[in-house]
Amino acid sequence: MKSQPYERVIYDKNPLIEVICQVRFPTVLRIANQGAFEFQEKIQSDYPFCQKLESSSNNICNFIFRSENSKWQVSLTENTLALSTLEYEKYEDFREKFVDLTKLLETTYTIPFYVRVGLRYRDLILRSELNIQDEPWLELIDESLILELKNPYLSDKIESINKSIEIKIDSSAKLRFNHGIVTAQDPEQMKEEEEAYLLDYDFYVEGKVSKNEVFNRIDQFKEEAGTRFRYSITQKLHDAMSPRPI
Repeated sequence: MKSQPYERVIYDKNPLIEVICQVRFPTVLRIANQGAFEFQEKIQSDYPFCQKLESSSNNICNFIFRSENSKWQVSLTENTLALSTLEYEKYEDFREKFVDLTKLLETTYTIPFYVRVGLRYRDLILRSELNIQDEPWLELIDESLILELKNPYLSDKIESINKSIEIKIDSSAKLRFNHGIVTAQDPEQMKEEEEAYLLDYDFYVEGKVSKNEVFNRIDQFKEEAGTRFRYSITQKLHDAMSPRPI
């Protein structure tokens, strides 16, 4: 049964720690043999810092381009293009940046079609950031995800939970949903480590995807991600993150 979508909101206390969008395409030997010089020149004003990483296991070069504040990163290899950010605010802004990058890819190189399209959202719930330190996870995360915590013989002894579920979205798209209790630290606040809850939604489709179909898929994944996040949390956690309508 298809889940009913929730009303879109922006959280003033945003739990997102990273958003990644990636497309994979048939190998372009021009990138492998000549590097990413042309591509770099066209994005250098937005992503001025460049790093070349070489993999010893598969001999593939990964060209990394970072924004001035290092919050945005573009990755280009001979068969993948990805955009990731640590300061995601609104889907439309993120989408526009990736549209520009894929257009640039297609005008710089010959890309006949794509063979994988993915969109990933990683949320980390830190109770201290939301002033709900004393709230148990059963009051914040949908209990269907953490039934172990309802077991009186286990609940006070559990130190971590790590679950991975593969979910069919449609005939060709899937979601790899990783979630659980982890130990984390806010790198900007430099606070002590604390128990946190990770919600990691990795949507993807594999097989031939036409260039015209790519962003239909990405838009679909975005809608699915928002709905599944809301089904994963309680109203109490939703309210604690200070939502406001878009």
